[in-house]
Amino acid sequence: MPDARREDLGRMLRAWRMARDPRLVPGPVPFRGHRGYLTQLDMALLLGVSERWYRALERGEDRGYAPEMIAGVARILDLSPARTDALFRGTGHRPPRRPADGARPDEAMLDLLHQQRRVSWICDRAWDVAAVNAVAARHCPWLTHPDANVMTWAFSPQARYQLRDWEARWARPLLARLRLAWQRLPDDERLDEVVRAVRGEPGVAALWDGAADVPDPEEARARPMYFPLVSPDPVDVRVRTYGRYDDDALRWIVVTPVDTGVTFP
Repeated sequence: MPDARREDLGRMLRAWRMARDPRLVPGPVPFRGHRGYLTQLDMALLLGVSERWYRALERGEDRGYAPEMIAGVARILDLSPARTDALFRGTGHRPPRRPADGARPDEAMLDLLHQQRRVSWICDRAWDVAAVNAVAARHCPWLTHPDANVMTWAFSPQARYQLRDWEARWARPLLARLRLAWQRLPDDERLDEVVRAVRGEPGVAALWDGAADVPDPEEARARPMYFPLVSPDPVDVRVRTYGRYDDDALRWIVVTPVDTGVTFP
């Protein structure tokens, strides 16, 4: 027997898709002509799934959709927090965590983010990811995962494949930043959760206890990072952090290759 709630969610999702202007979607939209809306095929291609699989979502079928796919739908359609939560819950997933203090990037900040042809994202004080541009989604897909957090990923075993010379060039500088934030914001419960998660990763507790503070500006130092779609060898990058004037609730991160001839497809 069809699930009335899922079918209704499918109808809502179809309306949200039809209302989305393809010109506002980050990155190139693989459609032809000059339509003013996204088709089911467009969505499938953008999500990397079959048209039949996406169509089933709008029909309200329960196919065990991965949370990464649902997060991709929300990102492509630029769904509001309420609509995103409804989509996650309606497909059997816990809604993504919101940035601290309800901070959300404004239109100007998002516009700058999506203009970048480099890996770029926005995160909050606890390093929870709030927005991602198309280049970052392509080269660092972990950023699009539900509840993505920069620090918990950077200290996970999976990150050590992409972040080369991990302990010296990435772990120690990032730990210095995390420790400083943890001391500066003692009442931030989410940041405390992140610290506990990071310290629980293999080998990190010893690094934490033995690490000395790293002098700023650490951003100026080049670090090797692996992008298989860019080069067979690691690429030296600088990680720059920007923010709004007199407001540290959100950080805008841009990963810039040292070699100006390196481009991100």
